[in-house]
Amino acid sequence: MKKKALLKILAKFISLINMASKAFIDTSAWIAYYLSDDRHHIKIKNLLKGLIVNKATICTSNDVIDETVTRLIYTTHSRFVKKFIAFISESIKGGNLVQFWVDDQVQLEAFDLSVKFLEHKLSMTDCTTLVLLKRFSIDSLVSMDSDFTKVGVNTLP
Repeated sequence: MKKKALLKILAKFISLINMASKAFIDTSAWIAYYLSDDRHHIKIKNLLKGLIVNKATICTSNDVIDETVTRLIYTTHSRFVKKFIAFISESIKGGNLVQFWVDDQVQLEAFDLSVKFLEHKLSMTDCTTLVLLKRFSIDSLVSMDSDFTKVGVNTLP
């Protein structure tokens, strides 16, 4: 019984990876990917590998990178922060990662979402992410953050 359930979950996971043409990586996923002792590390690492193999466009935002670096500064050793910054910089320079910049219009739309979803206590970074998902027709959000599901956005994994 357990084996069948596991195979069913795995098949669903693989089909979600195959459907994604653009995947937006959120802070919680970057942290899980980058820190090997994170409880979601293996899951996120395998998911990102699958997205890359299936030639999905991997993207994030300057707000997410800012939030990730800030969390790493406060929760890890400085060597991890330096390595993450080098990793992100090289990924952007090498064309392996698309970084969307939050402009004035995205920020204004995010303010509106912040007020609309006030009871869910979304961060401004989460709100700018929601705006960018819609603006760029991004079909997959890789996040361990349950706040997105509260506002009707499905996440991977």
